[in-house]
Amino acid sequence: MQLKKTAAAAIFGFIAASALASTSIDKLTMTPASGAKVGDKVTATVDIGSPEGICGMELEFGDGRREVFKIKPDSKLPIVVEHTYKTAGDFKIRAAGDKVENAFGCTGKQIIEKYTVAAAATAKAAAPAAGACPADWALKGKAAKDGSFTCVPKKGVKDPKKPEQPLACPAGTSYFTKGKTLGCEKG
Repeated sequence: MQLKKTAAAAIFGFIAASALASTSIDKLTMTPASGAKVGDKVTATVDIGSPEGICGMELEFGDGRREVFKIKPDSKLPIVVEHTYKTAGDFKIRAAGDKVENAFGCTGKQIIEKYTVAAAATAKAAAPAAGACPADWALKGKAAKDGSFTCVPKKGVKDPKKPEQPLACPAGTSYFTKGKTLGCEKG
Protein backbone atom coordinates (compact mmCIF):
# COMPACT_ATOMS: atom_id res chain seq x y z
CA MET A 1 0.00 0.00 0.00
CA GLN A 2 2.85 2.37 0.89
CA LEU A 3 4.45 1.73 -2.54
CA LYS A 4 1.21 2.72 -4.34
CA LYS A 5 1.03 6.00 -2.36
CA THR A 6 4.66 6.78 -3.13
CA ALA A 7 4.17 6.08 -6.84
CA ALA A 8 1.02 8.21 -6.93
CA ALA A 9 2.82 11.07 -5.15
CA ALA A 10 5.71 10.85 -7.63
CA ILE A 11 3.35 10.96 -10.61
CA PHE A 12 1.43 13.89 -9.11
CA GLY A 13 4.72 15.70 -8.41
CA PHE A 14 5.85 15.18 -12.01
CA ILE A 15 2.55 16.50 -13.39
CA ALA A 16 2.64 19.51 -11.04
CA ALA A 17 6.25 20.28 -11.99
CA SER A 18 5.36 20.10 -15.69
CA ALA A 19 2.41 22.42 -15.19
CA LEU A 20 4.58 24.92 -13.32
CA ALA A 21 7.29 24.95 -15.98
CA SER A 22 7.83 28.54 -17.00
CA THR A 23 7.77 28.59 -20.79
CA SER A 24 6.89 32.20 -21.48
CA ILE A 25 5.67 34.22 -24.42
CA ASP A 26 8.30 36.96 -24.46
CA LYS A 27 7.80 39.04 -27.61
CA LEU A 28 5.43 39.50 -30.56
CA THR A 29 6.50 41.40 -33.68
CA MET A 30 4.93 42.01 -37.06
CA THR A 31 6.80 42.44 -40.33
CA PRO A 32 6.35 44.93 -41.79
CA ALA A 33 5.93 46.86 -38.56
CA SER A 34 3.80 49.38 -40.46
CA GLY A 35 2.70 50.14 -43.98
CA ALA A 36 0.92 46.83 -44.67
CA LYS A 37 -1.78 46.87 -47.34
CA VAL A 38 -4.67 44.54 -48.07
CA GLY A 39 -3.32 41.54 -49.98
CA ASP A 40 0.27 41.92 -48.71
CA LYS A 41 1.84 39.01 -46.86
CA VAL A 42 2.71 39.98 -43.31
CA THR A 43 4.63 37.88 -40.81
CA ALA A 44 3.98 37.45 -37.09
CA THR A 45 6.97 36.31 -35.03
CA VAL A 46 6.48 35.08 -31.46
CA ASP A 47 9.59 34.71 -29.30
CA ILE A 48 9.26 32.03 -26.61
CA GLY A 49 11.49 31.87 -23.53
CA SER A 50 13.44 28.65 -22.95
CA PRO A 51 10.75 25.98 -23.27
CA GLU A 52 10.51 23.77 -20.20
CA GLY A 53 7.87 21.10 -20.43
CA ILE A 54 4.93 21.44 -22.77
CA CYS A 55 2.48 24.34 -23.02
CA GLY A 56 -0.08 25.75 -25.39
CA MET A 57 -0.27 29.11 -27.14
CA GLU A 58 -2.76 30.84 -29.41
CA LEU A 59 -2.04 33.51 -31.98
CA GLU A 60 -4.93 35.76 -33.06
CA PHE A 61 -4.66 38.18 -35.99
CA GLY A 62 -7.76 40.23 -35.12
CA ASP A 63 -9.64 39.37 -38.30
CA GLY A 64 -11.00 36.00 -37.21
CA ARG A 65 -7.90 33.93 -37.94
CA ARG A 66 -6.67 32.05 -34.88
CA GLU A 67 -3.91 29.47 -34.72
CA VAL A 68 -2.91 27.29 -31.77
CA PHE A 69 0.49 25.79 -31.06
CA LYS A 70 1.77 23.15 -28.68
CA ILE A 71 5.20 24.31 -27.52
CA LYS A 72 7.70 21.59 -26.54
CA PRO A 73 11.39 21.71 -25.64
CA ASP A 74 12.23 20.57 -29.20
CA SER A 75 9.85 23.01 -30.97
CA LYS A 76 11.31 25.17 -33.73
CA LEU A 77 11.45 28.66 -32.25
CA PRO A 78 10.57 31.44 -32.70
CA ILE A 79 7.07 30.74 -34.00
CA VAL A 80 6.72 32.43 -37.42
CA VAL A 81 3.36 32.67 -39.20
CA GLU A 82 2.53 34.41 -42.49
CA HIS A 83 -0.86 36.04 -42.92
CA THR A 84 -2.69 38.08 -45.55
CA TYR A 85 -5.38 40.55 -44.52
CA LYS A 86 -8.38 40.69 -46.85
CA THR A 87 -9.81 43.95 -45.51
CA ALA A 88 -8.37 47.26 -44.37
CA GLY A 89 -8.59 48.34 -40.75
CA ASP A 90 -6.91 48.40 -37.36
CA PHE A 91 -6.37 44.95 -35.90
CA LYS A 92 -5.48 43.72 -32.41
CA ILE A 93 -2.91 40.93 -32.64
CA ARG A 94 -2.46 38.70 -29.60
CA ALA A 95 -0.18 35.83 -28.60
CA ALA A 96 -1.25 34.26 -25.30
CA GLY A 97 -1.14 31.03 -23.35
CA ASP A 98 -4.03 28.68 -24.07
CA LYS A 99 -4.78 25.09 -23.17
CA VAL A 100 -4.03 22.92 -26.21
CA GLU A 101 -5.07 19.26 -26.00
CA ASN A 102 -3.57 18.09 -22.69
CA ALA A 103 -1.09 20.97 -22.33
CA PHE A 104 -1.72 23.95 -20.06
CA GLY A 105 -1.21 27.44 -21.46
CA CYS A 106 2.25 29.01 -21.65
CA THR A 107 2.82 31.94 -19.31
CA GLY A 108 2.55 35.53 -20.40
CA LYS A 109 0.97 37.23 -23.36
CA GLN A 110 1.97 39.83 -25.89
CA ILE A 111 -0.44 42.18 -27.63
CA ILE A 112 -0.13 44.63 -30.49
CA GLU A 113 -3.13 46.87 -29.83
CA LYS A 114 -3.34 48.53 -33.24
CA TYR A 115 -1.85 47.01 -36.39
CA THR A 116 -3.05 49.13 -39.31
CA VAL A 117 -3.68 47.60 -42.71
CA ALA A 118 -4.41 50.09 -45.49
CA ALA A 119 -6.58 49.52 -48.53
CA ALA A 120 -4.73 48.12 -51.51
CA ALA A 121 -3.56 50.70 -53.99
CA THR A 122 -5.73 50.65 -57.07
CA ALA A 123 -3.83 50.55 -60.28
CA LYS A 124 -5.06 53.36 -62.48
CA ALA A 125 -4.51 52.93 -66.15
CA ALA A 126 -2.45 55.72 -67.52
CA ALA A 127 -4.18 57.97 -69.99
CA PRO A 128 -2.43 58.07 -73.31
CA ALA A 129 0.37 60.57 -73.34
CA ALA A 130 -0.03 63.72 -75.36
CA GLY A 131 0.76 62.75 -78.90
CA ALA A 132 -0.19 59.08 -78.33
CA CYS A 133 -1.92 59.16 -81.69
CA PRO A 134 0.53 59.25 -84.60
CA ALA A 135 0.88 62.20 -87.02
CA ASP A 136 -2.25 62.75 -89.11
CA TRP A 137 -4.37 61.08 -86.37
CA ALA A 138 -6.40 62.55 -83.46
CA LEU A 139 -7.80 61.09 -80.27
CA LYS A 140 -11.50 60.21 -80.64
CA GLY A 141 -13.29 61.30 -77.46
CA LYS A 142 -11.41 60.56 -74.24
CA ALA A 143 -9.28 57.66 -73.13
CA ALA A 144 -11.18 55.09 -71.04
CA LYS A 145 -10.31 54.40 -67.40
CA ASP A 146 -8.74 51.09 -68.45
CA GLY A 147 -6.28 52.98 -70.70
CA SER A 148 -7.90 52.08 -74.01
CA PHE A 149 -8.31 54.77 -76.69
CA THR A 150 -9.09 55.17 -80.38
CA CYS A 151 -7.46 57.44 -82.96
CA VAL A 152 -9.21 58.70 -86.10
CA PRO A 153 -7.88 60.74 -89.04
CA LYS A 154 -7.43 64.45 -88.25
CA LYS A 155 -9.92 66.80 -89.89
CA GLY A 156 -8.91 67.56 -93.44
CA VAL A 157 -6.62 64.49 -93.77
CA LYS A 158 -8.05 62.17 -96.43
CA ASP A 159 -5.48 59.38 -96.48
CA PRO A 160 -3.60 59.23 -93.13
CA LYS A 161 -0.54 57.00 -92.97
CA LYS A 162 -0.69 54.17 -90.44
CA PRO A 163 2.41 53.97 -88.23
CA GLU A 164 5.21 51.62 -89.23
CA GLN A 165 5.48 50.39 -85.63
CA PRO A 166 2.52 49.54 -83.35
CA LEU A 167 1.61 52.18 -80.75
CA ALA A 168 3.00 51.75 -77.25
CA CYS A 169 -0.17 50.76 -75.40
CA PRO A 170 -0.82 51.01 -71.62
CA ALA A 171 -0.68 47.79 -69.57
CA GLY A 172 -3.79 45.65 -70.07
CA THR A 173 -4.43 46.95 -73.58
CA SER A 174 -3.18 45.97 -77.02
CA TYR A 175 -2.69 47.75 -80.34
CA PHE A 176 -5.39 47.47 -82.99
CA THR A 177 -6.16 48.83 -86.47
CA LYS A 178 -9.56 48.57 -88.10
CA GLY A 179 -10.58 50.47 -91.21
CA LYS A 180 -9.87 54.16 -90.61
CA THR A 181 -9.28 53.75 -86.82
CA LEU A 182 -6.39 52.55 -84.73
CA GLY A 183 -5.46 52.66 -81.06
CA CYS A 184 -5.23 50.50 -77.95
CA GLU A 185 -8.09 48.30 -76.80
CA LYS A 186 -8.65 46.29 -73.65
CA GLY A 187 -7.90 42.62 -73.95
